[in-house]
Amino acid sequence: MNEGTPFATPQAASAAASGTPTAVPTDLPKVWQKRFALIERAGGLKLTKLKDLSFFERTACTFNLLAGLFGPFYYIAKGMWKKGLAYWGLGIAGILVLETLVTVAGFGHLLSRVHYTGAWVALFAMMANRDYYKKVMLGDNGWL
Repeated sequence: MNEGTPFATPQAASAAASGTPTAVPTDLPKVWQKRFALIERAGGLKLTKLKDLSFFERTACTFNLLAGLFGPFYYIAKGMWKKGLAYWGLGIAGILVLETLVTVAGFGHLLSRVHYTGAWVALFAMMANRDYYKKVMLGDNGWL
């Protein structure tokens, strides 16, 4: 829990302490209210009941196209700049390590046709809904 977070409401801070979500805030857009309700139906952050949802509900719960397209800028817009920058840094570091290993192994010539866009999109798109749920419902806005 981030007790020092000045933006966490007392309700969100107590929810983070107990690990249980509060009621979905009504001031959120309908899209986010629906996503949060789906995450709760899927078993919370661990998504233990995800298979109980339909394919489209699972997709709405676990994938965010806008976050995938805009990456760290989406995270900054949602107030999760620390996580956005951390994911960006991890993505860049992962690409550099992968390129180094492949080049050292003698397959560097194959990298001229490799594009990392898919992995980049997947990282942000698959983490955004759960990260925003943690921020709004549990008052957990990341590290530090």
